[in-house]
Amino acid sequence: MELRPYADEHLALSEALELDPEMMRELGGPADPEGLLKVHRRRVEDETWYFVIVPEGSAAPAGAIGIWDSTFNGEPIHEVGWMVLQEFHGRGIASEALGLILERARGEPRFKRIHAFPGVTNGPSNTLCRKFDFVHTEETEVKFRDRPLRVNHWELDVSAA
Repeated sequence: MELRPYADEHLALSEALELDPEMMRELGGPADPEGLLKVHRRRVEDETWYFVIVPEGSAAPAGAIGIWDSTFNGEPIHEVGWMVLQEFHGRGIASEALGLILERARGEPRFKRIHAFPGVTNGPSNTLCRKFDFVHTEETEVKFRDRPLRVNHWELDVSAA
């Protein structure tokens, strides 16, 4: 598996991830098509770690994963998130990609704690958080694109030991 930096050429991937109702079911529904380019530009240009997930033996992207600056309860945090296209589900791709990005984050001094906020009904993503030893801190409500979401808040210490 390879994590490649998100680039302009991945606009079709952004569209496939953000506008598909099933892909975005756990995030309150598909993005507004008018805002798609803004989301894509943020992945390409911002000071984030946003990557395209490319499975071994494939040229086609299977999804995306990233760590970005966010806020929670008014405090700055680093948040991780991932999305894998439906045709790649069930192959361990999200797990492998999460393992790779967390390994990289452990070697990056700016990252101390990584937070994840999967929906409470998103079994696969919550299972990944447990698998990688994230600590479940609470069930809470967050706003995503002005939509309230019920999520599990997970944290992982990635500071150098």
